[in-house]
Amino acid sequence: MEVIETLCVALGFATLAGLNLYLVVFVTGLAINQGWVDVSSTYPELVVLGDPLVLTAAGIFFCMEFFADKVPWVDSLWDSVHTLIRPVGGGLLAIHTLGPTDPAFEVVVGLLAGGTTLVAHGFKSGTRLALNASPEPVTNMVASVGEDVAVLGGLALMSVNPILAAVVFLLFLGFSLYLTPKLFRRIKAFFWLLSRKLVSFVSRPGEELLYAGLSSSEHQNLSVSLGGRKGDPEWSAMVVVGSVKRFPGFTPMTFGRVIAETSKPGHLHFVGRRWFRHYAADLALDGLEITQEHRFLSEDVVLYDLSGARKLVLKLASGHTAMANRIVESLISRRDGRLPGTLTPTDVMPLPSDRAMLAENEVEAPVDRA
Repeated sequence: MEVIETLCVALGFATLAGLNLYLVVFVTGLAINQGWVDVSSTYPELVVLGDPLVLTAAGIFFCMEFFADKVPWVDSLWDSVHTLIRPVGGGLLAIHTLGPTDPAFEVVVGLLAGGTTLVAHGFKSGTRLALNASPEPVTNMVASVGEDVAVLGGLALMSVNPILAAVVFLLFLGFSLYLTPKLFRRIKAFFWLLSRKLVSFVSRPGEELLYAGLSSSEHQNLSVSLGGRKGDPEWSAMVVVGSVKRFPGFTPMTFGRVIAETSKPGHLHFVGRRWFRHYAADLALDGLEITQEHRFLSEDVVLYDLSGARKLVLKLASGHTAMANRIVESLISRRDGRLPGTLTPTDVMPLPSDRAMLAENEVEAPVDRA
């Protein structure tokens, strides 16, 4: 039982170090220094944490992190600097918790503990980057205080019931492994859209045309989506998948290309990358409303049904309003089984007035006069 509890304590130190290494060292060292806990017989290697020199250093760094952790973007800079520091610190805490062991076993423990700390650190830094996308700093302060409280609560639970604490930490690590990739996908999409927005301030986009060209990988994935048949793209466009509600095959905040294929006019195809692999999705347009919405960082093409059960947002870079309009008009035509150029004003959602003008121009085309 003592061995299991020792491993549980090592797991706890490694996990909590990913949230706030300096607070873990400072509070543990203070408890040892003041005699609140006696580790001389159970974890003798941890007695060094109660040394005044270690306490002073940990206290200074904790004070620095306490303030840096509550300022938007400064907290993310601090986290990036500690991407290596926290895993090393978590590994050392775990090794000292186990005490003198076989050197090979110490290396294994250090690697496992460092990986555990890195998982917790990735969740913390990913959450902070996502919160920094919000315009107000309150969420950063709340998150920082919440992390500090979680560290203190985790240390207290470790001292009372190490096994129960280990169960809690394992659940947290599992949740972190599940959520962290989603957070970093959102962060990547946010920074890409932000960079496109900044570029649009300097230079306006050139002529916005829809091209049919695809890369070899995109052609392969489109062919898979078509059952092995070679695709014949009518047009394609680079997008970021936004929110997804009951559209199988689409993953939120992934980059890819929407493709209108000539042989399936009532469908829209999507090829993108997920988990370092290409994937494809086929979307039937029947029964969907299609419109374009302007956002601060993007031009959104929105597909939804009137019942509210399904919704898909495809984000284009900011400034590409005309391209979003063309995509919407083409999708409406494909949904209704009509050739491009036969839109009527009733087909156009009443959002941007310039789209209605485009539709009217197409209705008055020379073909109709003939």
